[in-house]
Amino acid sequence: MAEKHPLDQTHFEEFGQSLGVQKRIKLEDQVENCSNLPSGDPHNAPPSRVVHARAVPDGCTHTQMIAALTKFGSISYVTMMPRLRQALVEFENTEDAINCVSSCQASQVYIMDRPVFFNYSTSQEITRSPYGIVPGGTHDQMGGSMNAFGENHILLFTIFNPLYPITVDVIRTICSPYGFVQRIVIFRKNGLQVLVEFESDASASRAKQQLDGADIYAGCCTLKIEYAKTQKLNVYKNDEMTWDFTAQAGRTLQSGYGGPGRMQQGLRGNLPNVPNVPNVPAFAPPQPPTGQYNMVGTPAMAGTGSVLMIYGLAQGKFNCDHIFNLLCSYGNVLKVKILLNKPGTAMAHLDNPQGAKNAIHHLHGHGLMGSTLELNYSRHSYIADYSQGGTLADGTPCWKDFSQSRNNRFLTAEGTSKNRIVAPAKILHFYNGPPDSSDESIRELFEKVGASAPDGIKFFSQGPTVKSATGLMEWGDVDLALDAFVLGNHHTLFAKNGQAYTFKMAFSSNTSLDSSGGGGGSGVINA
Repeated sequence: MAEKHPLDQTHFEEFGQSLGVQKRIKLEDQVENCSNLPSGDPHNAPPSRVVHARAVPDGCTHTQMIAALTKFGSISYVTMMPRLRQALVEFENTEDAINCVSSCQASQVYIMDRPVFFNYSTSQEITRSPYGIVPGGTHDQMGGSMNAFGENHILLFTIFNPLYPITVDVIRTICSPYGFVQRIVIFRKNGLQVLVEFESDASASRAKQQLDGADIYAGCCTLKIEYAKTQKLNVYKNDEMTWDFTAQAGRTLQSGYGGPGRMQQGLRGNLPNVPNVPNVPAFAPPQPPTGQYNMVGTPAMAGTGSVLMIYGLAQGKFNCDHIFNLLCSYGNVLKVKILLNKPGTAMAHLDNPQGAKNAIHHLHGHGLMGSTLELNYSRHSYIADYSQGGTLADGTPCWKDFSQSRNNRFLTAEGTSKNRIVAPAKILHFYNGPPDSSDESIRELFEKVGASAPDGIKFFSQGPTVKSATGLMEWGDVDLALDAFVLGNHHTLFAKNGQAYTFKMAFSSNTSLDSSGGGGGSGVINA
């Protein structure tokens, strides 16, 4: 996991070794004169309003540090030093700092499930810098008022150490997991800055909480995020520096890419559930040495996020389409990546945290192809679009974008209303089969894909007068049904007249094939 802040050379923290040799922590803005710092062992420094945190876990954010220590008293300022796995926390008064240190020494404090150690700093105050955080937004980094405009649906991004190009496509990629991005404006006033307009204050708040202090790329392009003053962004043309994603079909903006006919598919494509969103043009990134241009996700807080880690997959038996089939009943799937360097492991990005939560709740612990599934939240908030590719054993790519797939089941309000969230069961509801389907043709499908054929099949509709075949299928146990669901879902079947049908399935809450009159107890209503 990449560090989340460049080091800022505005203050020092002494830490001792067994020989009593002092070391100074250099932060990247400027080197201050340290001749007035007290000598001796800094681990036994006298009480101070500033507390020094050591063994800070990689990826720890300002927010997580504040959440862990705010119970000891009011915090004035926090600066993270991720490359040293350290942090400085300034309390409003010395009594609160004493309470923090004494309590933490008496009872171990854990952040991100890792033990963190605290002692008094040799400094009495933290020098304000662009990389620190003021809890509650009462003061800015230099002593002025921060967030004086209050919570807003527009965020101001300041990007430090921008080694690689920052375009609207890059900004939209990192922001869209938190809500619909309406407009983006990139400009250079106080360095490289970006204004991002979300559709709601809540979306902007989520993005600020999760992205503030993160690196867009490993070790560079560090984000400092504040609420903006303006209430509306004006965008007059769509190019790599500005974009309006709300332009309706009847409104044409000047394009810097040669007109709509020459627009390329963007890295993320259209956001799901949002109509009339133009494609974002793709820009070829520079090609630095291998390993230096990996777009990293920001750490999601435990129990949140839209990206899942899936463990316990039978090696060599899964591809990206199988993972999509596994998850599609619980939310729209944007991307799937099979991790070649971690056999039996995959990542999946759903379009909202609720879908990820549904998948974990209903799938974790189930048996699939002889293995036991384990699902959990990923530390990353998205899957990079240009991750290094690879090929699986069946010749298919290890990474796939499903954001435009018509097999996603929650793309519209109508589709969402027809889909119920049902746990895996031994009875599956099938629909959109060829009208001339038979027991034999359905059993042949599952034998062809390597799954067990159902023990029983019941048709609700059948014959040349119906548009498609629907019904129920039953297996001997839930694991066999789940295998069949993953392997056979969305398989193409052909009617006798040659017409193709995408065979779809959903888990049913029925207890037997005879307990339903028409599929009302299944995961799909009146499909």
